[in-house]
Amino acid sequence: MQKVWMGIGLLTVALLLGGCQSQGGAQNIDDLRARVEKLEQEVQNLKAQIAKGGSGLRIAYINAEKVFQDYKKTGEAVQRFRTEVEKKQNDLKALQDKFKKGLISEEEFQREAARLQQELQYLDLQLTSEIQGEMIKVVEQLAKERGYHWVTQRKDVVLYADPNALEDITYDVLKILNQGQ
Repeated sequence: MQKVWMGIGLLTVALLLGGCQSQGGAQNIDDLRARVEKLEQEVQNLKAQIAKGGSGLRIAYINAEKVFQDYKKTGEAVQRFRTEVEKKQNDLKALQDKFKKGLISEEEFQREAARLQQELQYLDLQLTSEIQGEMIKVVEQLAKERGYHWVTQRKDVVLYADPNALEDITYDVLKILNQGQ
């Protein structure tokens, strides 16, 4: 079976090489030869990995909720958000007082209340995005350092996996994130 695929591959290359009759044909032939050599090397590498007893695929997972909850900056972000909520509540109370006194219209009150709510939503999104961005950078760093091909967010998303095939990097990510403090 392997010989059949090799034959098909060589035939394809021969057809491609035979079709390169233009002035740039020599360059195209060299490019194709280089690509074929690279592909052959990748095939050899994959065969070596399989011969070692596996596909070579390394998968890890992270409990993002745990990281988010235990990351030191999350507490700081929550405190910052609470402080801002208190400010916005005071601003809303002042708006209500102005509305009750007839100093602003109902339309203006509604518009300003909606603006305050949008500012809080934006701050929440901004703080969450910053933390998620830091977490993703650390996950990418660990994946590259350790040779993971795939890192999933939660172990329970996978219905079945050989326990030896998955690595939990949650605490490694937390350690790196919290050291940066």
